[in-house]
Amino acid sequence: MSSRKSFGVVLFAVLLCSALFTGPAAAVQSEPTDLPEESEVGSDFEATFEVTELFDEFERWTLVSSTELENATWTIRQYNQADDELSREDIDGQNATQSVDIDDGTARIEVRVAGTTPEIESFSYDPPDRFTAAAFTLEREGGTEQPVDSHESHHFTQESDDARNAIDNARDAVEGSGSDEAQSSLDSSISAYESGNFENAINNAERAQGEASQSQLVRNALLGLGAVIVLALLLGGGYWVYKSRQQGPSRLR
Repeated sequence: MSSRKSFGVVLFAVLLCSALFTGPAAAVQSEPTDLPEESEVGSDFEATFEVTELFDEFERWTLVSSTELENATWTIRQYNQADDELSREDIDGQNATQSVDIDDGTARIEVRVAGTTPEIESFSYDPPDRFTAAAFTLEREGGTEQPVDSHESHHFTQESDDARNAIDNARDAVEGSGSDEAQSSLDSSISAYESGNFENAINNAERAQGEASQSQLVRNALLGLGAVIVLALLLGGGYWVYKSRQQGPSRLR
């Protein structure tokens, strides 16, 4: 291969690697500054987010915010580079929009949403039950949309929380127990949880934990018995060697 062709191959490889490992251009992003990890259904909920990198792609667009909170209210503030508040919008409802224009001098946007933690439509043990606290979308003139970020929190009822804790405790006991019965009871507990039958979920979880503990006791007993047998063999063998040496060499010729 000629040196010119070799150089061309190397250059192509460099450009290919650059294309593969160079990340995309910065885009609008949102970060939670105050987002509860979990909340009980029907309780008050409040979260705050900061939206930045506003004009890395477009100079004019609309921030569309949505939530699954009930009775939601939004407070949307725009700040300039000096962190002075430029505007404030208070909006009711599960959706809110805010125009974003580079000519306004906006550098960042703060979004606060408050409302009531929503009901759980379908229970899930793993992954845990979650709802969308806030989702942000960039919308351009003409209706073109581009998702920004979605932020979730875990929600629960008192009954589902009790059942989840029982399952968590049972799973810790079942793991490593080697008991098929315990695993079957744990699976039944999770199935009952996801059906919303929390009483059965707790009962099956407690059964799984008991079966796992019993299995562990049997395993420990067998291990202990095995250790006793090994120790007895070692002691017996040692005693036999000791007695053999005590007898000394035979006097018979």
